[in-house]
Amino acid sequence: MSLVTETQELLTNDTKLKKLIDDFEVRSSQLDMSLAIAQCIEDKEVLLAEAGTGTGKTFAYLIPALLSGKKIIISTATKNLQEQLLSKDLPLIKKLCGFKGKIKLLKGRENYICPQRLDIAETTEQNSRSVWQKLSQIHDWMDKTHVGDKSELKSLDENDPIWHKVCARLEFCQANGCHADSDCFYPKVKQDAVESDVLVVNHHLFCADLALRENGFGEVLPEADVYIFDEAHQLPDIAAQFLGFTLSRGQLDELARDIRNAITQEAKESADLIDAVKQLELEVQNFNKTLGKWEKRWNWEAFSSQSKSMDALDLVLTSLQKLEEGLKPFVDRGKSIAAVQKRAHDIAAQLKRWLMSQSQNEVRWVDSSQARFRLNFTPMSVAEPFSKQRDLLGGAWIFTSATLSVNNQFDYFAQRLGLEDCHAKQWDSPFDYLQQGLVYHPVGLPEPKSPDYIKICLRAIWPLLQVSQGSAFLLFTSHRALLEASTILKDHWHGQLFVQGDAPKHELLNQFREADQAVLLGTSSFWEGVDVKGNDLKLVMIDRIPFIPPDDPVVQARESALKQKGLNAFYAFQIPEAIIALKQGTGRLIRSTEDKGVLVLCDPRIMTKSYGKTIINSLPGFKWVYEPSEAKQLLNSMLENK
Repeated sequence: MSLVTETQELLTNDTKLKKLIDDFEVRSSQLDMSLAIAQCIEDKEVLLAEAGTGTGKTFAYLIPALLSGKKIIISTATKNLQEQLLSKDLPLIKKLCGFKGKIKLLKGRENYICPQRLDIAETTEQNSRSVWQKLSQIHDWMDKTHVGDKSELKSLDENDPIWHKVCARLEFCQANGCHADSDCFYPKVKQDAVESDVLVVNHHLFCADLALRENGFGEVLPEADVYIFDEAHQLPDIAAQFLGFTLSRGQLDELARDIRNAITQEAKESADLIDAVKQLELEVQNFNKTLGKWEKRWNWEAFSSQSKSMDALDLVLTSLQKLEEGLKPFVDRGKSIAAVQKRAHDIAAQLKRWLMSQSQNEVRWVDSSQARFRLNFTPMSVAEPFSKQRDLLGGAWIFTSATLSVNNQFDYFAQRLGLEDCHAKQWDSPFDYLQQGLVYHPVGLPEPKSPDYIKICLRAIWPLLQVSQGSAFLLFTSHRALLEASTILKDHWHGQLFVQGDAPKHELLNQFREADQAVLLGTSSFWEGVDVKGNDLKLVMIDRIPFIPPDDPVVQARESALKQKGLNAFYAFQIPEAIIALKQGTGRLIRSTEDKGVLVLCDPRIMTKSYGKTIINSLPGFKWVYEPSEAKQLLNSMLENK
């Protein structure tokens, strides 16, 4: 029996489905998507699968994947989706399909404890009492854990800097040749991943593996027969991060501290090495001074014209190379020296590449302030390395998201990953947007660059906030706009106000759901991966079209390259990026067939510019209104039916 036939029989077997899921009703779009994925797996092809919110895409790809009996890698962009897959969806589909294979999760190695680094931290650090207490907590937990995953360590804040000193970072573990028979956790977890039948990872780990393969340094992940990317719209930007790099003052300062600690422990007699460390610290400090004390950003052309800064950075490289050479005779002394020598070598190689690159596909820029700097190196396009590694790995590749197309075309996403030979299909959301909500577009708003723009947007939405009694997301395209709105609303809103940054994202969302008359203000991280159903969310406002800032050096480079090809950079790049982000933001409002609500889109350019029609055609099929009365009427009806 073919996989397509087997998938169809299972998804139309009401008895078996309802035995496991009481109210399950297969949707035609879900069945069609599942059959398309089954065909893709059978034919070892590439499929772009855009599935509107509510399609049930997770079940649509899990069922044929598990029925296939092939080795599967599933990659997601968010922890929330990973947790949903592992705790809910995969166990259910496993029962449904009679799947007997192993399902494993693999995280990046920084998520796992390194016993050797913990031992070093406990013996060489000049620790405060609070640090000693944390190290003691970590040690007690390490003696009990089976996998060494920091998510199990509930007593430690996930962002506590102490974890950085004890986790299984790549540069340390490589220097020590850890393996599955050692006391280290990560090699065992990685071996479990190799032996699994279904492996769940995130895009960051997948792209780290991609970068290692591309640079000829081996791999992190096992090869598979089927690769499935959920939330795939984020993949091109994440791939660009890993195929490039960032060198910061923090990295260099940390390297100097770690070298000093390693010398103190394993090469105490080497005064010359301590002098070399001091010289590196001095050169780093001097370079930072040449950049000035104000926040600045330079593209390569602007930075390379600053001879004082260029000379200072050359001295950083020289001192780094000298220090790395000086460490070589001592690498057999111990693990710490070996680790820092390799880090010094790798960082020097990156800095040299940053200074010397001649590639037209690589963008270099600097951002700095009084006490920090970052040297950024990013490929303009990841299409060539991504498609190359995809060809080498073979198998079936499925990319799915609610936001892959622009104006019903997939060209933009496909070109970014070099997927021109793919099949693309689209399944609309089963939600009845005409009945479940509407878009209110206030008339008479000034241009977004107006100094009073945010104040006037809040004035436009204020009557709706009064009617909805909160239950609203106000989404902004910049932190500056968010802070301005927060300042205004703190003096006027009588209910509870939640502002991004006041608490971790999941805590803010939980507080928002439980609070009365709640308004949540967020920027990009709240535009996607946020699921608030029912009357907890009745109103979503977006302040403006989310264009990428034009002073971003990568944006400038990409636009310049497009212009050289004779293309309109704004329409070929900025519009598609804005539409994908806007589709994510508008997707926060309607999350189930029972939801109703009002979406407020504030930017007047939607109606006054020629590209506005392309934006509107790409959004869900809401009715558009231009006076607040119809929006208030819908919100009032929701309160009456509450």
